[in-house]
Amino acid sequence: MQTLERYHKLSQKQLMTVAISGLRRVGKTTLVKEFIKNKKALYFFVYDSKTHIELLREFTEELRNHKIITKLETIDSWKIFFDILFQRGKNYVIVFDEFQNFYSVDKSVFSILQRTCDENKPVPLNLIILGSLVGLFKNIFENKKEPLYGRIAGKLHIRPFTLHYSLKTLQFLKYIEIEEMLKIYGVLGGFPKYYATIEQFNLHNNNYLDVIEYLFIQENAPLEVEVTTILKQEFGKRSSLYYSILHVIAIGKTKLNEIANAVHMKESSITRHLLELENKFDLIKTLRPIDNKKNTRYYISHPLISFWFAFVYDKFSHYSLRDTKQIMDTIKKQFNTFFGLRFEEVCQDFLIELNEKQKLSFQLDYLSKWWGTKRIDNERQEVEIDLVGLNKKQRKILFIECKWKENVNSSNIIRKLKEKSRHVQWKKNEREEYFCVIAKSFTKRIEEKNILLFDIKDLQKEMVRDI
Repeated sequence: MQTLERYHKLSQKQLMTVAISGLRRVGKTTLVKEFIKNKKALYFFVYDSKTHIELLREFTEELRNHKIITKLETIDSWKIFFDILFQRGKNYVIVFDEFQNFYSVDKSVFSILQRTCDENKPVPLNLIILGSLVGLFKNIFENKKEPLYGRIAGKLHIRPFTLHYSLKTLQFLKYIEIEEMLKIYGVLGGFPKYYATIEQFNLHNNNYLDVIEYLFIQENAPLEVEVTTILKQEFGKRSSLYYSILHVIAIGKTKLNEIANAVHMKESSITRHLLELENKFDLIKTLRPIDNKKNTRYYISHPLISFWFAFVYDKFSHYSLRDTKQIMDTIKKQFNTFFGLRFEEVCQDFLIELNEKQKLSFQLDYLSKWWGTKRIDNERQEVEIDLVGLNKKQRKILFIECKWKENVNSSNIIRKLKEKSRHVQWKKNEREEYFCVIAKSFTKRIEEKNILLFDIKDLQKEMVRDI
């Protein structure tokens, strides 16, 4: 909000164009609507389901409602619309939401807006442009071949809440038990809308299964079509292959050959779709080990979409028939497996928090998953380490194992972790090694040099203490 206010102050002297990007449901529109309260403002939502004639008619009516034009004036082109907007909208905040939808409505808008911005640089006006398709939105302003390249004075990328702030929000919603809070975060991630829905339907301190059933699974659930709505908005008519790819990733097939085989395509053919899911839609992420940049794996970056594909997508007949018992029974049986993978991301967020507070053995400048191979009796076997942290300059390395289990034997885990660490080639024989285990609880804590142990009580103390 402070950044927007600063840009707004600058717009009192000249045109200030600001681009705000972020995934759907991350809170862009809420932020901007709060910002424009008590300001002279115009808000336009670009519906991709409307024709350019319908949209121009709607926007014209908005100008008429704000007395920017008279009742008798008409606007029959985007050129006239933008000319009037800039000439008569001085000292206004003008917002275009889902701006990238002009790609499907009328691409000529980009060239028209370019000309209008270039001709009206001295005009005191704050133009705010919002977009959800992050890759496409970035392309509009960062591709040199696009008309609007270089026309943005300020940029904001809105990210989901951090783990710390999500726990803070859950505590505001009267949650006390850290395990319950982590499980809810494991499904909802850091998207403000979902926490607002918990408050809206008075689900304060309800357990995670009740929240899941009420919001997503029961008949007429408030968010029963949430994921399908998001994906339809993102993919349009080209959805089936993307759905299949997301599903196979959600159930654990993360390698290129595994994904290609599961959807019956050649690896060379599916690569383009994976790139689109990552760079255009921002729904998956690619990870590579620090010592092998060619060894790629794919993961879904949106927790709720990952949950939906893991538990609902291939049981859609039950979902459509509202056989909620069958779906909820599956969720109860398999949730710990699902959350075990999410717990690795929770641990990563936790370590980032500790790193920012300088509470680790050394300062990390890299933290990610690691995998590789070893040979036993001439047979190649995979080796995985949940997280590896580095300080590249100091040549220090931290090996981390994440266990969503009670009464973990830390000695056994550290011994196995040390064995696996031998297969990580980064600065081998030159590095200083540290080891860390994060678990629900331990049978016994060992105290040795270069070893860190954290349980969820430690996580609660660190992440919820100041809330």
